[in-house]
Amino acid sequence: MEQQLILDRYRPLDELGEGGFGTVTLAWDTRIQRRVAIKRLPLPRDARGSVASHPPGLAEARTAAMLNHATIVTVFDFESDDDEAFIVMEFVDGVSLRELLDDVGGSLTLDETAAVVEAVGSALQFAHENGVLHLDVKPANILISRDGHVKMTDFGMAALSSAYGHGGASGGTPGSMPLEQLEGLPVSEATDEWAFAVLAYECLTGVNPFDAETLPAAIALAAAADPPPVTRFEPALPAALDDVLFAATGPHPDERYPDVATFTSALTPHLGDAATGRASFVDLVTAYAQDGPVAEEPGWERVGLWDRLQGSAGAIALRTIAAVESAWLAWAGLQWLRLQTLPLAAAVALVALAGALAPPLGTGLGLIAFAVGLLALRLWLLATVFIVGALAWWWFFARRSSGAAVLPLAAPPLAAARVPYLMPLLAGFALPPATAAAAGVGGGALAFLAASASGLGAPFGIVDPRLLASPQHALAHAAAVSAAFASVSTWIALVGWGVAAAVMSLFSRRASRLGAVFGGLAGALVLAAFYALARLAGGAWGARGVAAGWTATPFRVSLAVSLILVLLVAALGAPVRAEDEDLARPLREDGE
Repeated sequence: MEQQLILDRYRPLDELGEGGFGTVTLAWDTRIQRRVAIKRLPLPRDARGSVASHPPGLAEARTAAMLNHATIVTVFDFESDDDEAFIVMEFVDGVSLRELLDDVGGSLTLDETAAVVEAVGSALQFAHENGVLHLDVKPANILISRDGHVKMTDFGMAALSSAYGHGGASGGTPGSMPLEQLEGLPVSEATDEWAFAVLAYECLTGVNPFDAETLPAAIALAAAADPPPVTRFEPALPAALDDVLFAATGPHPDERYPDVATFTSALTPHLGDAATGRASFVDLVTAYAQDGPVAEEPGWERVGLWDRLQGSAGAIALRTIAAVESAWLAWAGLQWLRLQTLPLAAAVALVALAGALAPPLGTGLGLIAFAVGLLALRLWLLATVFIVGALAWWWFFARRSSGAAVLPLAAPPLAAARVPYLMPLLAGFALPPATAAAAGVGGGALAFLAASASGLGAPFGIVDPRLLASPQHALAHAAAVSAAFASVSTWIALVGWGVAAAVMSLFSRRASRLGAVFGGLAGALVLAAFYALARLAGGAWGARGVAAGWTATPFRVSLAVSLILVLLVAALGAPVRAEDEDLARPLREDGE
């Protein structure tokens, strides 16, 4: 069963691991359509149970985490809620150096070590040039992808952990911390250099000479003059490596190389070829993946159709629908102005183009054109109500959300297909509660308008398909339109559409198929209840529906078919709420 979306955007797929700074979750970015790794850091609370929204050091930690370099895992976003901080990172499809060392059961070759040293040295040099220390350089924070590339991760995590009350910024991992870090003294670039040297030592020998289970033991080992020579473990290694690693792991920072670049330059001549090492990593990672978790592509099969359609295919479909709906509104309204064929076609084409480029804009222009048609027919009261309602709906909801702009306009065609109640349930499936309720009411109003104009009666929102092809058909039933919207039953049913959409949306907020199924059932019950009230209210509106033959039995059939269809939608994929961002994101970015 699907879990709730993280930050209303990322669908959890699998747990990748757990460490000192929190857990790492593999997730699917429903907006950008890619897998990401999300590091989740629990937020501590004070005695009053509250969390500091901007703890000291947070800005520095975020800056460190957002380094952009070829050998540093890219951080896409940083957010927090009431319980956790989330660092959204590039997902490196591969293994950690820790896993690889454990799998090979010993050391790497000189070529493979050269590939690690080249990447880590480049990453640390770039970070130090930008004033950032890593402070937790260790094999678990080195990732190797399926194509053999090496990347460092967890920049800024030590500072972030400190900012959120999980320990000092100088905290790291025993065995990978020099003496000054273990004793809580000021840290510097030399601190990362020491840990980098220990990392290289372990790559060459399979042994960490400073590994210890307790802090006092780690301090004692770090304070020792020199680690055992690497040639003691691997006699075939160049003896010059001993001197380079001794110098870089000196107990005091001023005894080490002046910077990481100097240390890397001193070390690499005694290693192998980095390119050959990367090619070797391809084979090692592939061999590991045959039995390890990487081969399973964890969680991909749980990503539903609607997640996958949130990318370019979904955007194209949404814009196509918006173009068609906008064009129909423009055509249905402007033809009452008795325009010549060419000007009418040009106007409709422009509105359709606007709908394709920006669905909220296209539907807004289409509504304006439709209102112009109502005014041309001198339906003053109906035109006034339509204009006020359409403007309110567009300003508060549709202009911010392509989904809210497109969905209500689908109500008349769905009513013509005898499944009008699918529309409010779909709105609840795809939109947040308030927006879904507004879309439900707006869609219901359009369906009732089309139904009463069809002469089939408004109560059940059934539309004569001829009306969609020839709006002139509505002139014969203009009085029925006024009578329908003068009835209290109409407004009871409209409220039912809005409430049903909101109920469906509330059940779908957990972004799971099961929630959507229960939401569909609850929404259908709401519609049934409000239609029962509408029939009890009676009046001309209710009598017209009965006269048209739409008694309780056909209503139940139509509602049941609508419910079955929305349950099928839920079976194809869990609800996704990312579509509202396609308009809002550029506005936010421009504002920042």
